[in-house]
Amino acid sequence: MTQILLISIGAGLLSALLFASILTGSLIAIVMQIFAQLPLQTASLTFGPRASYLAAFAAIVALLFVSGLPSQTISFALNFAAPALIASYLAGLKNTDIPEDDLAAWFPLGRILAVIAGTSFVVFVLLSFYSGFTPDEAVTAIETQALILLEPTIESGQITLETINQLAVFFVALFPFVAAAGFVVVTTLNLVLAIRIARRYGTFKRPPSNIQSLEIPRIVHFIALASLAMIWVSEASHPFLTAIAGASSTLVIFAGFAALHALTSRLSAQRIILFATYGSIVLFTFPLLLILILGWIDGFLNLRGRSSDRASNQ
Repeated sequence: MTQILLISIGAGLLSALLFASILTGSLIAIVMQIFAQLPLQTASLTFGPRASYLAAFAAIVALLFVSGLPSQTISFALNFAAPALIASYLAGLKNTDIPEDDLAAWFPLGRILAVIAGTSFVVFVLLSFYSGFTPDEAVTAIETQALILLEPTIESGQITLETINQLAVFFVALFPFVAAAGFVVVTTLNLVLAIRIARRYGTFKRPPSNIQSLEIPRIVHFIALASLAMIWVSEASHPFLTAIAGASSTLVIFAGFAALHALTSRLSAQRIILFATYGSIVLFTFPLLLILILGWIDGFLNLRGRSSDRASNQ
C-alpha cells in the first residue's frame, strides 16, 4: 500500500510538472504539457483507479501550492485530470465472465472515444462559463491586441482594420471547433500510450486493439453531420454547437482512418497508399476532409463489413 501511495504521488507530481512546464514559455514545453495526462492514466491502468485519484489529488495540491493560482488548478483539473481519470477508468473496465485475453471482455475503445468526445464538450462548456467566454468580447480582445502589435503595418496601409476584424471573427468562430478536437486527440493519444505502457511494464491485460477494428457509435456520425450542417446553413453558430461539431467530427475522422486501413489491408500497395495519405495530410491538411467523408460513408453504409463479407465469400 505504501509503495502504491508513493508511486501515485510521484505520478501526480510528474503530471503537475508537465502541465506547469508551459509557464517557461519554451516550445518544448508545449509538447510536454500535451502528455500531462499520461502519468495519471498509466497509474490508473497499472495500479487501479484509486492510484489515479491519489495522483490527481497530489498534482492539484502541488499546483495550488507552487503557483498559488486557482485558475491554473481549475484548468488542470478540468482539461487534464478529469478526462484522464474517466478515460483510463473505462479502459480498465472488463466483463469478468469472459476471459481477459478476449478483447470482447473489455469496454470497447469506440465507446471510450465517444465518452472522451462528450467529456471535451462538457469541459469546454464549464471553462466557458468559468472564464466568461463570449464571442463578441473575444473578438474585441483580439482586435485590441492586434491594433497594438500591428500599429506600424496599419499606418502604412499594408493591412486594414476591416481585415483585422474579419480575421478576429474567423479565429473566434473556429476556436471552439479546434479546442474540442484537440482535446479529443490529446486525451486519446495519452490513453493509447498509457495502455501500451501499462501492458508492457505492469499487470494490465487488455489485448492490443487493431485500428481496423475501431467502431465509432453510429450516433456520433449523425451528431457530427447534423452539427456541421447546422453551422453551414446558419453561417454563424453558437460556440457550444461548434464544440460539438469539433469533438464528434474528430471521431468520424478516426473512423475514416480505420476504414482506410481496413479497405487497403488486402492490397499489396497498402503501405504506399497509407504513406501518401498521411504525407498529404501533414503537408496540406485538407485531405482530412476526404477522410471525414470516408468515415461517414463507412459509418452509414458499413463499408468495412461489406468488404469483409465479400472477401470471406471469395
